[in-house]
Amino acid sequence: MRVEVTDVGLRTIAVVLLAALAGWLIFRAVTTRRVPWISLGLVALVLVPLLVTERQWVSAEHEFSAVAKSYQPISQGVHCQRLGESFTAVGSELGHVAYDENGMPDGPAFLSYDTCNALAAYWRASASEKSHPTREEIIAVHVLTHEAMHLSGVKQESIAECDAMQRDTKTAQELGANPAQARLVAEIYAEQVYPDMPTDYRDAGCTQGGPMDKTPGDGVWP
Repeated sequence: MRVEVTDVGLRTIAVVLLAALAGWLIFRAVTTRRVPWISLGLVALVLVPLLVTERQWVSAEHEFSAVAKSYQPISQGVHCQRLGESFTAVGSELGHVAYDENGMPDGPAFLSYDTCNALAAYWRASASEKSHPTREEIIAVHVLTHEAMHLSGVKQESIAECDAMQRDTKTAQELGANPAQARLVAEIYAEQVYPDMPTDYRDAGCTQGGPMDKTPGDGVWP
């Protein structure tokens, strides 16, 4: 199922409208020589937090795109669903990549609002907090890796899932984890989440030393 992606969220629109209102109030203050302090204060009270959160959201989206591009440099990275989009989205996909008529990735990978929130929480977590990631954060790290595999041209879900599990350590490290913390993310996902995935996401060959093991014989899984 394809989820429609829009570049402008409600927060962006709100920031633009409030900035325009602030500009109009300042213009009016200049022309009338009367400063509407209360109105300007109320606008600033709403506008400043919105600007901060918008900058944080865009910064996180750029970071996640950089991680995705580390697997496929020519990809368009990722798009983090905005809160406004989540109100109208159909379905509960955590991530998605659309393909064109030639079977090539079409546009950026879509990451749900909840996925991006959990990813941002993990990315911004302290060193000690990264040693105790939540289940939601672990799944979000994996979703980013999984969709990066799709951006790399892997269409089959079971292959993308197995390839991603073996790269979750790298993704977690790119999000600021140390090697041990990154390994923990990959191991918990493989042991606690993967076995409960739908059948089209699992493959009997996705096991240590199996045909889908990218580094057979090294004693490391995933």
